[in-house]
Amino acid sequence: MPYYVPWQSLRGVSALLLLIPIVACKSDDLTLATTTSDTETGTVTSAVSSTTAPTTTGGMTDTDGTTEETTAVDPTTSGTLSTTDVSTTSTTDDSTTDASTTDGSSSTGDPPPVCTDGMLDPGEACDDGNQVDGDECTNACTEALCGDGVVQDGVEACDDGNANDADACLATCVLAICGDGVVHAGVEGCDDANQVDDDGCSNACVLPDCGDGVVQIGEECDDANDVDTDDCLGVCTIAVCGDGLLHDNVETCDDAGDSVTCDDDCTPAICGDAHVNAQAGETCDEVGETATCDDDCSDPQCGDGLVNQAFGEVCDDAGESMACDDDCSAAMCGDGNANAAAGEQCDTGGQSATCDADCTTAVCGDGQLNMSAGEVCDDSNMDEGDGCSSQCKPHKVAFATSVAFNGALGGLDGADAKCQQLAVAAGLKGIFRAWISDATGSPSTRFTQSAIPYVRRDGKVVANDWADLTDGFLTNAINLSEIKTLPGSDLNKCGNLQSLVLTDTATDGTLFNVMGTCANWTSAAANLPTGGGHYPSVGSTWSAYFCFYTCNWKKALYCFQQ
Repeated sequence: MPYYVPWQSLRGVSALLLLIPIVACKSDDLTLATTTSDTETGTVTSAVSSTTAPTTTGGMTDTDGTTEETTAVDPTTSGTLSTTDVSTTSTTDDSTTDASTTDGSSSTGDPPPVCTDGMLDPGEACDDGNQVDGDECTNACTEALCGDGVVQDGVEACDDGNANDADACLATCVLAICGDGVVHAGVEGCDDANQVDDDGCSNACVLPDCGDGVVQIGEECDDANDVDTDDCLGVCTIAVCGDGLLHDNVETCDDAGDSVTCDDDCTPAICGDAHVNAQAGETCDEVGETATCDDDCSDPQCGDGLVNQAFGEVCDDAGESMACDDDCSAAMCGDGNANAAAGEQCDTGGQSATCDADCTTAVCGDGQLNMSAGEVCDDSNMDEGDGCSSQCKPHKVAFATSVAFNGALGGLDGADAKCQQLAVAAGLKGIFRAWISDATGSPSTRFTQSAIPYVRRDGKVVANDWADLTDGFLTNAINLSEIKTLPGSDLNKCGNLQSLVLTDTATDGTLFNVMGTCANWTSAAANLPTGGGHYPSVGSTWSAYFCFYTCNWKKALYCFQQ
């Protein structure tokens, strides 16, 4: 298109013709414009000449014809152009143009189109005649589009010429920012296009991570540190007893359950805290002694050495002791629990066929009368003829004194006293009386008439009972003294018999002869007659031997246990 020079710029120039070439972007013609100024009249005449591009034939160009247009400009009218004359002149140029010229002009000799000349040429989407690349028409004469690599002013925030949404400029020509829903590679870990901070992508476009200070899905807490001793652990779980981590100022210990030193409630393992800690050796814990738990937190058991009265123990010496049975009761004979440590040989809860009442084994001769064991007597020995046999069967002892006496016995009582004295000296028990008679009494009136045997000191039976004793015959002669020797006697003999006994008693235990009592056994006179028995005899003469001798002779006495 033509370019006009304002006439005001030509004042003072007389008849000066200036030719100002204007380059057009057309390929088939060339336009020239001239302006003539008359300084006297103040008239400016513009002439436009148009030259038609020559045609080429066989490599030669023949140009003919020129078009000229003149426009008169009124200097008094600002910005107004008027056309006064238009003439067209065609001129033919006889010059020849080489078709192989490659200087950038068309083969016809016209200049090529120029982008930004303000003229829309073929191949151009636009041409706004400027060098501003950021408006609606780029310097390449293309319409500004997102993705063309050119930032359109006021329209695009960026344009990196690609469709990659993961870089700093989105495919929509918007700067990548956190929250746009597109993950900016190398910058963002995520982008969920919302302002929810705990939905798997934080508001800072960072993937959730324990320790980021935001409680995300799957996290119980997040205190933005990796300290395992505060309220929130380094793995973003709430600190609880049993997690194996010591919670400052809250827990005393935490071994992730019961241990030798720590209960699973995170307190020290202590017997008596009402918490049963098997790892610490507890089988129970009832805060003290109960019927089901000792105060050392073990199950109550007699024999464990711990006295648990609530469990019914009186004692517990971990077995038998002098004071405690193995059933944890006080050691006591008769409790039915044989305690050897307490000296018990047996304990059947009382006398039995095998156990005496004193918790010793039932044995005849042990001094414990055990009727359950068949004992009728027990004189603490196995001796015979002492009132109780070696089978613990009672009997009445009969002996002839080892000391010889004359008729001055002191009466019947004096005679009894002599028997008693010798019996006691021999270790015999019970009451002994002399087998002797006078006007005041006789064995038949003074003796306890026994229903059990009479035996001599060696245990041999003399008679089975009183009736047998007084029937006139003895089973065995009473020929042993209280000390198991021959009876005493002086040297006086009657009919060549020395083994005599003072009796004056018939075999039936009655007075034999009132004249032979030595004045009721108070006199040892040589002129007073008396009589008695023959101790080696088992017949009727054992008590009444028909041989009279005087009261001064010294002979033995028969003594019978009552």
